[in-house]
Amino acid sequence: MIKLAKTFISCGCLVLLAASGIFGQVATGGNFSLEQTSLASGGDVSNDLTNSVFSVSGTIGQSIAGAASSGGTFSSSGGFWNAVLAPTAAGASISGKVRDDKGNGLKNITVVLAGGILTAPRIVKTNSFGNFIFNDVTVGEVYVVSVSNKKYGFQQDSFVVSLMENITDMVFISTWQNY
Repeated sequence: MIKLAKTFISCGCLVLLAASGIFGQVATGGNFSLEQTSLASGGDVSNDLTNSVFSVSGTIGQSIAGAASSGGTFSSSGGFWNAVLAPTAAGASISGKVRDDKGNGLKNITVVLAGGILTAPRIVKTNSFGNFIFNDVTVGEVYVVSVSNKKYGFQQDSFVVSLMENITDMVFISTWQNY
C-alpha cells in the first residue's frame, strides 16, 4: 500500500511539472548531484527543493540573458551571446589613380590585381581621368596591384595590400615617358 502511494505521488508530481512547463533530469552519486532543467511556457523559476540554495530563472527560448545562476562552489551564466563577426560575403573594392609627374590622369593604363583566392589575375584599364577600380574583391586576403604601359614607366609599379576594407587612395605616379 505504501509503495502504491509513493508511485501515485511520484506520477502526480511529474504531471504537475509537465503542466507547468518545467522539466528536469537528475543524476546523483557519491558527493554530487547533477541536475538539468528546462524552463518553458513563458518562463519560471526552478529551485533546489532540498535546501533552497540554488535557483535558475528563465524565459521562453532562453534563460535570462547574461544572468548568473550560482550556488555552492559554482556559477553559470545563460542567454544568447553575440558571436564574433567575421568578414561578410560582400567584397570590398580597390580603387585609385594613375598620374603623370605633373598630376594629370593617364588613360588606358593597364592595372592588374593578382593574389588572394583569385584563380586568374583581374585586369582593368584606367579611364580618361586616370582612375581605376576593382569591385567585389574578397576581404581577408593579400593582393598585389600593379601597373604597366609601354609608354610610361613607374618608380613604384606595384603595391602589396592585405584587404580588410575598401581601399580608395592607391596612387601610381609615372616617373618617365617614352616619346
